[in-house]
Amino acid sequence: MFKKNVLLLSICSAILTAMVPAYAYGSEKISTEYHADKTVLESILDNDIKDKTLSESESESTPIDLIISEKDAIIENKTIRNLRITKDAGSSTITLKNVEIKRELLIEGDGKNSIIIENSKVNKLSTNNETGQVEISLKGNSTVETAYLKSNALLEQEQLTNSGFKKLTLDLNSSIKLKVNKNLALSSDNKNAAEISADSTLTAKNPGTSIISAVINSKKTEICEITVKNPFVRTIKILSIGNSFSQDALYYLHDIANSAGINIIAGNLYIGGCSLEKHSNNALSNAKNYVYYKWTYTGVTEKNNISMEEAIHDENWDYITFQQSSGDSGIYTTYQPYLNNLIKYVKSTSLNPNVKLALNMTWAYSSKSTNDNFDQYNHDQSFMYNAISKAYRQASYSTGIDVLIPCGTSIQNARTNKYLRAVGNELTTDGYHLNEGVGRYIAGLTLFETIIKEENINKDLYKDINFIPNTIDTTENLIYSAKKAVENAIANPFEIKADIPKAYEY
Repeated sequence: MFKKNVLLLSICSAILTAMVPAYAYGSEKISTEYHADKTVLESILDNDIKDKTLSESESESTPIDLIISEKDAIIENKTIRNLRITKDAGSSTITLKNVEIKRELLIEGDGKNSIIIENSKVNKLSTNNETGQVEISLKGNSTVETAYLKSNALLEQEQLTNSGFKKLTLDLNSSIKLKVNKNLALSSDNKNAAEISADSTLTAKNPGTSIISAVINSKKTEICEITVKNPFVRTIKILSIGNSFSQDALYYLHDIANSAGINIIAGNLYIGGCSLEKHSNNALSNAKNYVYYKWTYTGVTEKNNISMEEAIHDENWDYITFQQSSGDSGIYTTYQPYLNNLIKYVKSTSLNPNVKLALNMTWAYSSKSTNDNFDQYNHDQSFMYNAISKAYRQASYSTGIDVLIPCGTSIQNARTNKYLRAVGNELTTDGYHLNEGVGRYIAGLTLFETIIKEENINKDLYKDINFIPNTIDTTENLIYSAKKAVENAIANPFEIKADIPKAYEY
């Protein structure tokens, strides 16, 4: 990978880390806090960051970061970005009233903690105490979008007017109690993953997903969704802020990784033909303009009208990728300042302070493409590839992004093989989108190989990846040639390598 501008990255990381300080907050006192409202976001994008002190007029609406280290604290009428309840809070009761937590509520400690959440909204809740029991009670108009429970817990939602806990993630072999209205009998639609007993004890049995339901007014009603995961198996999480070309690259990624024994969760924020400029504008305005595709071991889901912030907060992403719209990919002047703005936004928004950023290099059009954007490259595939290669190389150097996914070079390598070039319209369906067989397969392999090398995971491209899309009606030699095109691109991301052998001994 490309380890450039390491010093610059270190300085930037230090600045970004400093933007989220730790503060003590008790039941009656507030110390200096950091604000992350739209005005500050604009300041971040302008490299003009200043700490602010909470004023009375701002206290109800301005996002802040808080740490609770005192017992029996009460927080009321606040909009909070991150809230951490430390071990120092001990065996006490922490109460949240009319509070909105934009990012994460983290509950630590080894004692018996009681958390009361009343008329409040929590985006993500996590517990990490290994002993003792956490009791979390939702009341009134309260909701928790996602909760990751690392310890035994008692969840109560008996006095609710909202949806309560929506999605729960449990570690394999753990158990919790889920208390709802006394007269409701809960059931699981997948007892192999999560089983619930008559006393409402929920046991995580095997990796998978289950829906917990109850019959309310003679109608089966979903209470929450349970995901069981094995904590000892690493899951790599990748989000693309992209368009239809990132959709092509991600399409087979999960299947490719699964065949090699690697767990991957992949997401794509999709707007057709979306440019870096449009992504940057959407980030600043928090526009709900995206279709959000997500691939997990349970399949692919699709959600409409999603904002960039919502997708970034959906997981603790290990990698977030960017790419320019295909027509502008070879014109570097269209990248900035939008790419820099997106980098700053993602780093300030991500739940994972160690998230890695990557550039997903797009591919040149088919030489027969009728796309109007091909005019900018004189309808010359080689000219377009060279322009894209130059622009992505410059973007890599100028931003300090050290992970490059050379999908464009893999596709161009493959086109030097006459058999691969003959697939579809030079590996595309319409002259620019990759065909649903070997074209998307090559892009997925490129993304997979890039990530596992970044993770120092040793997998053999030829022997360990057994997945082949059922849309590919081809020979063993053609699959080998496709993989060789990928291998050469990983080794030389900005150079076309045409010496692809025609046979391989497995």
